[in-house]
Amino acid sequence: MKNINWSKVKTIVKGWRLGDFVRQIAVVVIGVVITFMGSDLITQNSEKKDIRSTMSLIRDELKSNREKYENIVAEFSEDEALSTLLAKHDLKIRTIPEDSLKQYANVLGHIRGFSYTQNALDILKSSMLMQKIPDKDLLLQLTKVYDVMNGFKLTMDAYYEMKDQIMTPFNLALTDEQMHRIYEGGYGAWDIYLANLSVRNFVRVAQMYFTPDYVENVGRRIDKVIQMLEEKYHLE
Repeated sequence: MKNINWSKVKTIVKGWRLGDFVRQIAVVVIGVVITFMGSDLITQNSEKKDIRSTMSLIRDELKSNREKYENIVAEFSEDEALSTLLAKHDLKIRTIPEDSLKQYANVLGHIRGFSYTQNALDILKSSMLMQKIPDKDLLLQLTKVYDVMNGFKLTMDAYYEMKDQIMTPFNLALTDEQMHRIYEGGYGAWDIYLANLSVRNFVRVAQMYFTPDYVENVGRRIDKVIQMLEEKYHLE
């Protein structure tokens, strides 16, 4: 091991100035700060990408739910139109053109239900990203629109459950001749339908099942949140 030349070390140390020392420390500090800032920027950019990606999934999920909503509304509109037609004529079927009744021959046999998904929303809720989103109003609107869809599902499913409970026992009790007449869908079919008290009362339900504008408002609420997401996160 070589002996340290302390005279040389003293000479070097004596040659240092306070300014040189401060500059050396400043270079180290700045380097550390830049490293941390760079790391923070990378983390923030990564979080922004993750948030945008998640919001894109939610937007796509809402669009899919919107299509399901449109399908069940179209299906229910047939029940509503039939109910309105019968109620307008006070169930006096022979005051209605027979072709109009045949148009709705199969409606009473349609049992449907509304389903929607919220997997994308659940991903957001279960992640730490939700805390990183500063727009709390947007988060509130997201939560509310899924609540709206759930309320719509419960209401719509209740209608079809009632329909099923009435029409299934009715259909099971039909004779072969009655089934043939119902298949034809004319006055004979509706004589059979309306001779049953439960069916007679049920066909009045659809025309007044929902309050005015309720169904349309559900669609508008979904559209509004989709638009908010697309504008906020520049989604195509």
